[in-house]
Amino acid sequence: MFMLPKTNRLILVATLAIGGLLSGCSGGEERAESPKQEQCETLLGAENVEAAVKATGGSDVEVSGTPQADVLADRLAREAKRWQKSDLLHTPYTACRMSAFEGDRIVGTVDVSVKWSVLSVRMMDNPQIGRTWRQVNESLFVAPEPGPARMQLLAVCAVPGAIASQPSDLPLQFEVAAKDLGTELRWELLSTFARSVAGEMDCEKRPVVPSALPTSG
Repeated sequence: MFMLPKTNRLILVATLAIGGLLSGCSGGEERAESPKQEQCETLLGAENVEAAVKATGGSDVEVSGTPQADVLADRLAREAKRWQKSDLLHTPYTACRMSAFEGDRIVGTVDVSVKWSVLSVRMMDNPQIGRTWRQVNESLFVAPEPGPARMQLLAVCAVPGAIASQPSDLPLQFEVAAKDLGTELRWELLSTFARSVAGEMDCEKRPVVPSALPTSG
């Protein structure tokens, strides 16, 4: 079977992930690089990454993404401090993207990202939104399967220096998208990622993210 050279594969992965890479990197030269898999393991847990790679089913995996948790936390904090209620667009940051290849064909992907949400905490009381999201604790909401192969987590984080309404009007939104992963593995990736980033953020009260998948209720 014809195999694309490794450098060409990296270009293909970078092209598919260009939106996330543009938001997380400052120059085109950086976007062409593929961070080592250890970076994803630091953010998501080595066992979780190993399980995710196995679940994608490819014979070869290329990894791309943006920075470590402390850099993500710094970028999110700076964005929150500039935020005003009229700002409706927020930068998504692709923390880890794993693309599984079979020959020259991508057979599976795992995308892990974070951004400030367009949803507010008050919106969780809306019956239509409430059908998707459920409250875990005072600072956390989860949407187990809001779309095909996606899981999302909303976390309240009051950033020092942001406007007073920021904690409720601008929560963090973490997401894992991967059609080949089961619900529990998606949660393992999502919760570990959220704890990694939140642990580096100077939240006035750090969100509590449980390790076990919250039960329906």
